[in-house]
Amino acid sequence: MASWQDYLKLLRNLSKTLGQLTQVERDKNAAAAAGDLAGVEECMKREQVLSLSLRGYDQKRDAMLAALGLKGVTLRELANHSPEELRLEVKGVAEELRRQYEIFQSASKAARNTLELNLRAIERVQAVRAGDAAQAEEQRKNHQTDFRA
Repeated sequence: MASWQDYLKLLRNLSKTLGQLTQVERDKNAAAAAGDLAGVEECMKREQVLSLSLRGYDQKRDAMLAALGLKGVTLRELANHSPEELRLEVKGVAEELRRQYEIFQSASKAARNTLELNLRAIERVQAVRAGDAAQAEEQRKNHQTDFRA
């Protein structure tokens, strides 16, 4: 049977993981801005690992909410359903989790925008290079001399 303390510990761990994911998004943004494709790929790998952790937390959270009789209770409403002696602690943990999520969303949006901008720039460079390669090939063909004996 889940206890309120177990649930609060889960929410704290979830906040910590969101903080780590936020840092990965910041690192990905910096790598994308610098054109560091290897750095972006490394961040995406770290992001996948943390995303799996979040899924695990989500499953545990659902089970704990059901065990506490809180199925369907939102994070904002959680303090109103908590025992009186834990109300302030529950409110603080819930606020921290919401804050971490908002920070993560902001960092994620910035990284996504930077990746999109740089992807367009990369596509333009590739198009120019492809055009230059096609033009060079055409010039090579036009300058070839056919020596037949």
